[in-house]
Amino acid sequence: MNNDYATALFEAINDSAVLLDKTGRIVDWNQNATALFGYTKKEVIGRSLNLVYTQNYPFPRIIQEVLPLQKKWSEETFFVRKNGGKGICKTNVTLINDPQLNKPLALITHQLISTYKDEVAAMQISLEKKENETLEHRDALYFSHSMAIKNLIALEQAEKNLRESELRFHLLAENSTDIISRHTTDGIYIYLSVSCKTWLGYTPEELIGFNIFKLVHHDDLEKVKKAFNRRKSNDNHHSVTFRMRRKEGDYRWFENSLRLIRDEEKGYIKEIQSASRDVTERILDKKARLRGQQLAHVFRLSTMEEMASGMAHEISQPLAAIVNYTRGCVRYLEKGQDPSQLTEIMQKTVAQAERAGEVIHRLKNFFCKGQLLKTICAINSVIRETASFIRSELNASKTKIDFELTKDLPLISVDKIQLQQVILNLMQNAIEAMKETAHRDRRIHIQTKPADHNRIEITVSDTGPGFSKEIINKVFKPFFTTKAHGRGMGLAICRSIIEAHGGEFTINPNTNSHSWIRFTLPLV
Repeated sequence: MNNDYATALFEAINDSAVLLDKTGRIVDWNQNATALFGYTKKEVIGRSLNLVYTQNYPFPRIIQEVLPLQKKWSEETFFVRKNGGKGICKTNVTLINDPQLNKPLALITHQLISTYKDEVAAMQISLEKKENETLEHRDALYFSHSMAIKNLIALEQAEKNLRESELRFHLLAENSTDIISRHTTDGIYIYLSVSCKTWLGYTPEELIGFNIFKLVHHDDLEKVKKAFNRRKSNDNHHSVTFRMRRKEGDYRWFENSLRLIRDEEKGYIKEIQSASRDVTERILDKKARLRGQQLAHVFRLSTMEEMASGMAHEISQPLAAIVNYTRGCVRYLEKGQDPSQLTEIMQKTVAQAERAGEVIHRLKNFFCKGQLLKTICAINSVIRETASFIRSELNASKTKIDFELTKDLPLISVDKIQLQQVILNLMQNAIEAMKETAHRDRRIHIQTKPADHNRIEITVSDTGPGFSKEIINKVFKPFFTTKAHGRGMGLAICRSIIEAHGGEFTINPNTNSHSWIRFTLPLV
């Protein structure tokens, strides 16, 4: 067979045909190979055929080891065209002998099977779809036959769950300390837990069919009716606190958590569930604190009687000085002397007038009425200023004050007037407690220091007899007093003021001849 004939036959092969030498290098490349891969013969001669594959194949080993033992090597391969396009082909390798070169060559043919693969995949998808449809039809058939049974089972289960839910509701309600109740939208009781007997005095049977509105205090009735009738609100949970009349006739405060049960389809309120807790003590305690503030104001006013003489003495001193200075100026002018010499006397007059004004201003602030108005204060300054209020009383009773005040204490936020009331009351108590103590031993000791990183503490002690253990728990009771003319409100009000500021008020009984009162205040 001549070379031209062999070349024509090589080009006539319908598939892509490539000739490789035993090293796996391309020695020939037909037009169909160019059409399939996009490379010309000139571009590939002498190069590895792996140029067109997505992975490398060991063609030298295949040619030298595999083909001599079998007639053909075949495999599906993924290729990449010169333009980047990808495909799948069936690659067949056959060993042939070149009579002219007297050496073996490998003929590589490629059959494009991308379309075939796509068709097979499409057929597979179609078969799977048909299979799924068949399964769906089968499942639908099973479903249609089993729906009735499932519906019956579901209905039975729903009824069972409802019974269990009602049983749990009643179990929780009957063991709850709160009053659990159910109502119609107009307030009629349709269920009550047994705890209503404890808190209201009525048995559940006495209240079933009764309207809750008839038990509500008339001042709270409007807000209770509004809470029961929230048709336009999307909030199904809310709380309301109101007074209810017990069977004995007295009223108690109850905090009620209401839950509106709505129809799932139409949205209207079907019933109202309520959990009621007695909060009377909490409400009354809050009101008691408010009354305590009012009593504190009254107490400040009542202390005016005790302070009046001392304040009058303190004011009379600068006023007398002003009168004397003014008369001296008149005499000076009547003698016709140089008016310029009066400057120093007039400055002293002004200083005494300002001193009297300061005393009056302090007195006005102390006895003013108001709520808790906090300002930033330095505790040491407040203590020293308060001590100046009763300077005359201290002198008259020959009482000394020892200050042990820690420097650079953090600032506090307090109602200065109320805090001064506490300190003033403690100092006046100390003065009165030391009436039987020898004059030279009458001393009040006031100490300030940090309690921890959040508080400071103030300790007031004196050399009097202190508090015995027998009366230590009575001193905070209103109107309890050991004084002949005492009102029995001072220490109770002091503790109320300190606790209103977030502090603690403590009295240490007289043990080992040492008794003291200590209170803490939070830092800013």
